[in-house]
Amino acid sequence: MPPPPAATVSLSDIEAARARISSYLAVTPVTHALGLSEEFGRTVLCKWDNKLRTGSFKERGALNFLLSLDAARLAKGVCAASAGNHALALSFHAHRLKAPCHLVMPVTAPLVKVESCRRLGAEITQVPTLYEALEVAARWPTERGYTYIPPFDHELIVAGQGVAGLEILDQCGDFDSIVIPVGGGGYAAGVATAVKAKRKDVFILGVCSEWALNVRANKPQPGGFVPMTIADGIAVKSIGAITRPILDQYVDKVVSVSEEAIARALVMVLELEHAVIEGAAAASVAALLDGQLPDRCKKPVIFMCGSNIDTNLLSRLIEHDMAERGRLLRVRVTLPDRPGMLHQISGIIAAEGANVLQVSHDRSYAKVPGHVDITVMMEVRSRDHATQVVAHLVGAGLPTEVI
Repeated sequence: MPPPPAATVSLSDIEAARARISSYLAVTPVTHALGLSEEFGRTVLCKWDNKLRTGSFKERGALNFLLSLDAARLAKGVCAASAGNHALALSFHAHRLKAPCHLVMPVTAPLVKVESCRRLGAEITQVPTLYEALEVAARWPTERGYTYIPPFDHELIVAGQGVAGLEILDQCGDFDSIVIPVGGGGYAAGVATAVKAKRKDVFILGVCSEWALNVRANKPQPGGFVPMTIADGIAVKSIGAITRPILDQYVDKVVSVSEEAIARALVMVLELEHAVIEGAAAASVAALLDGQLPDRCKKPVIFMCGSNIDTNLLSRLIEHDMAERGRLLRVRVTLPDRPGMLHQISGIIAAEGANVLQVSHDRSYAKVPGHVDITVMMEVRSRDHATQVVAHLVGAGLPTEVI
């Protein structure tokens, strides 16, 4: 069997990238995550790459590529295909360097990201899917003379992302492991190259989503329906040709996590560390939640790669998490349709210390003719508290059904 291809990015490439971009980008902070440390029984450190201006790690790679171009190529313009973070990073730094930026984005890209890129002066072309966007952008260097800047599969991108690895070595030298998300592999490949060059003892765990694995395996979905992922930042159809051999050489293990674990981890970071992160960043925390980091790793660094999450999605994830942990209770009470019935229900709920969130009345489809079905969604302290509230409703003679 022939040996695997050698890694194409070296420590010197990453050090050159740091010298190139350091005057443009601040070093992102590392903190001791007290809440996560208590939760997982380890000394957990967080590398907050979501603190870069556009909310994700993508800036280092995009900027390193831009700064490698001469004035003539910058003046001609750059292009890319992206649904989010790469587009934001490229448009921001192209604007700073006064380079025309042309982006192809799918119509499914979050409106807030599309408008942010447009405000930074990027010219936006939208097509039905990300794969069509990639095809269009790949033609533009030939058709229009732009320089195409890929999201992950290029040596300059990998070297730029590797600067985060050099930063963590300078910031906290006594860590024993790294947990980092893996999409196309540029971020993990760069960080792993930098860290392993100086600390071969560090265990590096890459984390991808089960959603991405299913897509790569072309697993059929009922009716052809492809479910949405909440970790869109690592929802990549394939790992890059350049990044794969680097991951094989330097990343000790790659694991996958479910959408449920990612959702739980995202809300956990919000509660314990008072920080908003996106699904891709939460994947790293989900790996710890699932027990996938070896027990011998007592001081891991979790790379928080971004925080660009839609606020509506965040709200839904918080509510879903509350329901999963027994913090939400929904009941339906069928009563005669006459004044005072809702007041009676709300009085019992208030006396029990529950908080009403939603109330709906259904007369048309009530279970008993001439009655009304009153559905109440409420916030409770725990499952035991929910049981107590229901018991008091039933004890007051109110026909109550938990739904």
